[in-house]
Amino acid sequence: MQQVYELNVRTWRAERSAELGRPATLDDLEHEFFDRMVEDGFTWLYLLGVWTTGAQSIALSQQDTHLRYYLNAVLKDFTPADIGGSPFAVQSYEVPPELGGDEALAQLRSRAQSSGLSLMLDFVPNHVGLDHPWLASNPEFFVQGDEWLLRQHPDAYTRQNGKIFAHGRDPFFAPWRYTVQLDYSSERLQEAMINVASSIAARCDGLRCDVAMLLLPDVFQSTWKRQMPPFWKGCLDRVRAEHPGTLFMAEVYWNREYELQQAGFDFTYDKILYDRLLDGDAESIRAHLRATIDYQNHCVRFLENHEEQRAAAKFADPAHHRGALLISGMVPGMLLVHYGQEDGRRLHSSLHANRRPNEEGSEEHRQANRELMHLVSEPARHNGVFKLLEPKPAAATPLIGCLWTLPLHHSLLVVVNASWHETTGALNADPLGNRDCQVQDYSKGGPPFTLTADQLKREGLKITLPPWGAAVYRILSQR
Repeated sequence: MQQVYELNVRTWRAERSAELGRPATLDDLEHEFFDRMVEDGFTWLYLLGVWTTGAQSIALSQQDTHLRYYLNAVLKDFTPADIGGSPFAVQSYEVPPELGGDEALAQLRSRAQSSGLSLMLDFVPNHVGLDHPWLASNPEFFVQGDEWLLRQHPDAYTRQNGKIFAHGRDPFFAPWRYTVQLDYSSERLQEAMINVASSIAARCDGLRCDVAMLLLPDVFQSTWKRQMPPFWKGCLDRVRAEHPGTLFMAEVYWNREYELQQAGFDFTYDKILYDRLLDGDAESIRAHLRATIDYQNHCVRFLENHEEQRAAAKFADPAHHRGALLISGMVPGMLLVHYGQEDGRRLHSSLHANRRPNEEGSEEHRQANRELMHLVSEPARHNGVFKLLEPKPAAATPLIGCLWTLPLHHSLLVVVNASWHETTGALNADPLGNRDCQVQDYSKGGPPFTLTADQLKREGLKITLPPWGAAVYRILSQR
C-alpha cells in the first residue's frame, strides 16, 4: 500500500524557525520526522514549495486584495512579507537559499530514504512564473498575444521584455496572473520540458505533475486554438529510461483520469470520489467503487490537499467526516494526507502564504484521522485483497462495505452508512467464503461473536448504523 504525506515546506519553515529561534532550512527536517512518518505508515513524502518563485510573481501575489484580506483575518500580525507567492509560479527548479539550496534537498532525500521514505517533488508543466529566464531567451516557447488582446483581456495577457504573453490558465477559471503559458504546439518546447522533468527526477523518487490534464492534446487545442503533439507518454517514457523507477502522479480533473493512467501515470487524483463523499450520495459512491481494480489501484484518494478547503471545514459534521475518511482510506489506491489535516485544522492555508493560521483544530476530527492511521497499518489492509460488498438483497441501501482479506490473517471490514438517516440493512457476505465467521468489533472491542455460514448466506451481514455511522470489524473465517 502506498501513502503520501504532503508537507508545505514554506509554512513548515516558519513554525520550525520559531521553535529553533533561528531561520530553519531543509536540514532541519530531521531523522525523527521521517521515522514518525514511517511509523504512521507513510511511504512517500511530497514536499510542496521547494522551488524558487521570482520577485515579480511574489509582488503580484502581495498586491492581491482578496488574499491580503483573508490572510489579515486569519494570521496574527499579518504583513505583506507573509506572502511568498505561488509555489506553482516557478522561476527555476532550484531550491532557494533560505531553504538551504540544492545541497540541502539532496541531504534531505538521503535522510528520508534511510528511514524508508521516498521523496516526491512538483513538476509544473503547463506554465512558468513571470521571472522565468526563457521569457527573454526563448520567447517562442510561450503562447503570445498582441496589443489588441492585451487591451481586450488585460487579466489574461502580460507584457514582458517588450513582448506580450498569455497567462497560464485552466479554461474554467480566471487566468493565473503570476504565470505565463507554455506553448505545447512547439516540439522544441516539449523537448525542453522533458529535460526539465528529467532534471527533477534526478533529485527525487517521484514527480507530482500539476494540472496534468491541461496538456492533453484536445484540452490544449480547445483552450489555445492550436494543435499539439501528444506529450505525456513520451515524457514519462524518456524520464523513466534516464531515471528507472521514477513514479509519476497526476493532478487531474474532468474525468480524464483513466486517459492519463493509460499514458503511463502511476497514480491520478480521484476528485470524483471526494466530490461524491462530500455530496453524500451512497449509490454514486458505490458506482464509482465498482470500477475495475486495475483502475482503482492507480487512484489517489483524499479528503484534503492544498487546493481543497480543510476537510474539517468541508466535512464539518464529525460523523460525516469519519465515515467519508474511512471510505477514502479503506479503498484501493494511494492515500494522501495533507499537512495539518491530522490536527483537524479548519482554516485554509493559502498556497501563497509563508505562514498558516494558528488554531487548535477539532479533537473529533483528530481522533478520526488517528483511527484511520491504525486501520491502514493492519496487515489485511496493507497487503490484502479488496472487495466491495454489495447490498443483499440487491436493493437501494446507503451501506458501503469495504472488505480486505489476507490469507492466514484476520479480514478487515469497514461499513459506512453514507446517508443522513439511520439505516438498517444487509451486505452480501459471499466474499467471506461461505464459512462460519468469528467477528470482533474493532472500534468497540469486547468478545468476538460467531456468524454461521448459513446465516451469512441467507441474511447477509446485517447492520444498523446512525447517519454517517461507521463500524469496523475483524473477521476470522473458520475452517
